[in-house]
Amino acid sequence: MASTTNYAAGLESNLVQLAYIQETAWGVMPASPKLKAIRFTGESLRGQKTRQRPSEINPSRVASSAVTTDETASGGIDFALSYGTYDDILAGLLGGEWTGDVLTNGLVFKSFLFEKRFAATTLLQYAGSFINSGTLNVARGQFLSGSFGVLAKEEKKAAVSASTGGTYTAAPTGRVMDPVGGVRDVMLDGAAVPAVCNSITLNITNDGAAADFGLGSASAAGMRMGNFMVSGSVEFYFRDFTLYDRFKAETAGLLSFRTLDAAGNSYKFEMPGSTIMNPTVNAGGPGQPIMARFDLEGGDDGNGVALRITRTPAAAP
Repeated sequence: MASTTNYAAGLESNLVQLAYIQETAWGVMPASPKLKAIRFTGESLRGQKTRQRPSEINPSRVASSAVTTDETASGGIDFALSYGTYDDILAGLLGGEWTGDVLTNGLVFKSFLFEKRFAATTLLQYAGSFINSGTLNVARGQFLSGSFGVLAKEEKKAAVSASTGGTYTAAPTGRVMDPVGGVRDVMLDGAAVPAVCNSITLNITNDGAAADFGLGSASAAGMRMGNFMVSGSVEFYFRDFTLYDRFKAETAGLLSFRTLDAAGNSYKFEMPGSTIMNPTVNAGGPGQPIMARFDLEGGDDGNGVALRITRTPAAAP
């Protein structure tokens, strides 16, 4: 018996694919592009127009018609951390290049074309996309997750994929990193933190990044990178005043940790010049452990490096 047709009210999210390619010129489709598929847990990319109504004096009491002043696109891409999947996007976020498997924040502007495919002939494309922010959440009881914030030149619909041949290069298939075997070596200044860690959150921001507009076009004419900043929070089981004293002294130093997948591929995240600030140490209720939560304030190592990421592939068997 044949299958039932016309059963869906609309398209289903499980069929959506997201892919990207780095641009060589901002907002311009590269020649013969082959887009790379990206794994994601959700997305919120969208285009929108800014409209304004003139404040005209009108005896009819009807507001004047609105006019378009600019058109933008932005949103987020949510992910579960897996090895090798987001290396290009991380380089765009940090403004750097992977050199000897090490990435640090820098001055390199990278933009991307993102393509969201709902069906073979139903797509949305986001040219001139800049990664303006990112988060990484490392917490007990949860897989390692995060999100990337995107600013784009514009959103356009398409009936044909931008990718050559209409197919994507497959995304890496490694397992998602977990909080048990997948988190190691939470350290301060090269020594193990003298407390059990419960969570780490990193917030990476190109503060002030924005699109610039000019007369004659609703879409952006260019993009500003903004200033690179790292912040976040860390939470430990409270045992003594060792970390509290570090907060009081405003001691800056190197906070680092590693994440691993089941195969042994790893990332090491290092924040030189960071300080832990503004502790919250409370007894939340009966029979509960006392936790010490600190804000994480990023700094640099004196040479402009505020974040260093080192990737290490698993050793060959």
